Amino acid sequence: MYALVGVSAELAEQLVAIETGGEDAVHQARTRVRRVRSILSVYRSAFDRDAERRMRARLKGLGHRLGDVRDLEVRAGDLAGLADEQTDPAVIEAVSSLAARTREQHERALDDLLRLLRSRGHRELLADLQQFAATPPLSDAGEADPGKVARKGLKKAVRRVRRSNGDGLEQRHATRKAARRLRYAAEAVADEHRKRAVRLAAAAETVQDALGDHRDLLLLARQLREGAPDGRLDAIAADCERRAADALAPLDDALATITW
Repeated sequence: MYALVGVSAELAEQLVAIETGGEDAVHQARTRVRRVRSILSVYRSAFDRDAERRMRARLKGLGHRLGDVRDLEVRAGDLAGLADEQTDPAVIEAVSSLAARTREQHERALDDLLRLLRSRGHRELLADLQQFAATPPLSDAGEADPGKVARKGLKKAVRRVRRSNGDGLEQRHATRKAARRLRYAAEAVADEHRKRAVRLAAAAETVQDALGDHRDLLLLARQLREGAPDGRLDAIAADCERRAADALAPLDDALATITW
């Protein structure tokens, strides 16, 4: 139902890949956790309320641990890339030092994640998720008309994206999360709603990407400024901030096309 079987199977594969050092496995597993949680959230009325809430809460914890590792991985890579672009030895040293510290944080977070993935509690979560996906605990609405649940869920998800939350960093982040939730929910019913769902998912993805790039660049700029209080990295930080502003260029048009 709503692609839960396929996504949960992909999640299990990516979690195994993390333990074996698979390339991009953390990112892929994090994405699958978000997909499952988005489906459960947007189409929550299709499922038994308590069962849906428990599963979503359990997956949230796993998602946070995956996110900690992924965010540090990306930030370390971004800092290393910035260091490679510089010519001033003092700037190279400062950025490289930040990159090295971030890599150390990433390694510690990855070790913590691996311990979690080898735990009994994690194995139980995966087994329970597979069971949930295979035989979902449906509500009366989910039993009677899952298509109607999907339509109503998508309408609500669209309203959440289009609702203005302000221009602050955290307000934009809330809009981004709403767009991501909408995208994954729309993709989950693309076989049933075809072009309409595909167009909706594409617009939501554009919003998600624009706001994601904007946030990542602003947080990178903040780390550069805080990492060098003497101002050595202010010029690089300012360039990141300019690029963050540019990343918002497609935002308004994409938001305008998000309708259901």
